[in-house]
This record gives sequence, C-alpha cells and structure tokens, in this order.
Amino acid sequence: MKEQLIALFGGAKPTVQKFHEFLNGMPLEERGIFFDRTFGLALSGWTGLTVPYRLFLIRLIKKNRQLFVDYVRQKTVLGEFLYGMDELNLFLKVVNLWMQPYKNHKSSYTEISFSLLLTFDMNVSVKYLADKIRYARMDSYDFADLMEKSSEME
Repeated sequence: MKEQLIALFGGAKPTVQKFHEFLNGMPLEERGIFFDRTFGLALSGWTGLTVPYRLFLIRLIKKNRQLFVDYVRQKTVLGEFLYGMDELNLFLKVVNLWMQPYKNHKSSYTEISFSLLLTFDMNVSVKYLADKIRYARMDSYDFADLMEKSSEME
C-alpha cells in the first residue's frame, strides 16, 4: 500500500485533496477498499513512513473520522477491546461538565467524540456523539445520581 500511495502522489507532497480526487475516479466499492488499505497502513506501517506521509495520514483520518472509527471498530482487532458503556447519558453530561472550564481552550466536541468512539462501545456516529456532548447538561439529580454511584464503588 505504501508503494501505491507513493505512486499516486508521484513523489510530490501527499495531500488529502489529491487523494480524494484520485478516489473520485474509482468505482464506489474500490474506494472503500482503498480507504481500508490506507487506514491499515496508518495502523501497521506507521514506523516505516516518512514525515510527509505521516502528516498526510493524520490529515486524512481527521477529514474522515467516521470512516476511520468504523474501520477500527469493525475491521481490526481493536474493535474487540472497546469498553462497555452502561450510563451513556450520565457519562455525556460528565464529559460536558468536564469541558466547561476549558472553554478558552476551545476543545473540539468532534475530536473528543472521535476519541471516545475509539475507546468505548457506543453505537453512534462521531457527529451524533459530538452533538450529544455539546448539549448534555447536568442538573442536581444527575449530580446526586453520580455521587450515589461513586459511593457504591467504595
């Protein structure tokens, strides 16, 4: 796959735009295969890549977060190690509350939901989870529920 990418870019600096232009000329089913192989290279061939190709893969994954999440969860062994989520709504409220002090930092809800979906077994999209986190608000009942659950753990 590394050789295919190098050939695709013809020795020029790899860009996401050129990658997508190349894919637009492919049949739909081949695009998915090419994405899978490219994501596979990112996961298994990382140490053998030059800095420009590493930066390209980072940008490609950021541009196609949902495709990458689906790939990792469904087509790699990492999908077998996702942590189960019992209290999704309460968890999202806690994440939202945790993010509030960092408003000046401008944390991206999309970045956080992307990371959470690579860790937790939640069957939702990156965008849906980002929106859920953005609008989740804790009230006094949620706080009491959280305190009760934490005292049960002691």
